[in-house]
Parts: sequence; structure tokens; C-alpha cells
Amino acid sequence: MPCPCCGGLEYKVIGSRIRKGRIETGEKNLYSIRRLRCQPCWKIHHELPNLFIPYKRYEASVIEGCLEGFEPLVLEVDELTTARWISWFSKLVEYWIQIIISLRVQRQLESTLVMVLSDRSLSVLERIGRLTGDAPDWLARLVQPVVNHHFWLHTRFA
Repeated sequence: MPCPCCGGLEYKVIGSRIRKGRIETGEKNLYSIRRLRCQPCWKIHHELPNLFIPYKRYEASVIEGCLEGFEPLVLEVDELTTARWISWFSKLVEYWIQIIISLRVQRQLESTLVMVLSDRSLSVLERIGRLTGDAPDWLARLVQPVVNHHFWLHTRFA
């Protein structure tokens, strides 16, 4: 993917860093994330695997389960956190869907699929299911193209 700062395509691996990801039980898993330096502009980027959502502490599967309404038997997530996830998702999901539709149109894929996906009579999860498939990890498949094409909205605050 091109550098979001300069558009350069040449990266050099300069090391790694540890990223913590929480699972349903609240336990932390440690992952090694590659650090990449863009050669033209020297900015450092991190290569994030699909099991993470940018700026979220819990793994994508936990957030996805919460958004679907499932509550695992042992979920060590407080109600305020789940309420923030639902609010965050509901504010950004239409943006993500429109980005993926526009990416498909740019690639000149089926225009009938675009018509079905833009049908607002379907629920959001049904539209996402038609867009990314109904299999688990739909949230990661929805977020990945948005992040990789540099359309991710920075939602962190100080």
C-alpha cells in the first residue's frame, strides 16, 4: 500500500513493537507488530493484522460479538465500553459501507450489487453481510479496506 503521507511505495522494516490485544475473558495477548519506514519521507508506519481495529484495545472478534448482540459466558467488558463500541460503530458504519461501495465501483464490479447494498430497507448488519459475507470476522473485512485505502477517521482524543 502507498504511504499515506507521501504516496511512496518503498518501505524498510526497522524493527517491531509489542501490541496488546484483549480477548473476551479480559486476558491480554501480546503480538509483535512490524515497524516500517517509508524510504522517501522517512515516516514510520505499523503493519496491523486483521484481528485488530485501529485504536481499539480489544480484538476485533470481541467487538464484533458485542455488535451482533452476543454476550459470551465470560465477558470482562464493562457496559460503558460496550456502549462506546455500539455508538462508535453506529456513527461510522454508513461511512464505511459507502467507501467500500465506491471502491467496488472504481474497480467496476457488479453494479447490481451496488444497488442492493445501497438499499436502505435492509438492516445495517444485513447490508454488511452482503458486502463482506456472513462468516465470522466480518468487522475485520469491513474495516481492512477502509484502513488500507487511508480513509480511516482518527477517532482518538486527548
